[in-house]
Amino acid sequence: MKKLTLSVAALTIAMMSYGQTQCEGLTKKNTQCKNTVKIGKLCHVHNPNYVKTTNNVAVVCKGKTKSNTNCKNKTKNNNQLCHLHTKKD
Repeated sequence: MKKLTLSVAALTIAMMSYGQTQCEGLTKKNTQCKNTVKIGKLCHVHNPNYVKTTNNVAVVCKGKTKSNTNCKNKTKNNNQLCHLHTKKD
């Protein structure tokens, strides 16, 4: 029973750390950062090239329906048109 518990614990730890490494950056107290990193060697705090993604606010579509009324769909597209009114190439 002890071997099974240890095996499950080891497997759980291995799965949690799969594909992630610890950040190599140093904190203000000169200790290693504890954030995990999936790509690269530095976390978002220590990476000087990190760009925060902006959250677009959903707005009501500016398109018109077949009956010439305003569309009521919401969209986050920059052109302020929903998927129905965005022209396809």
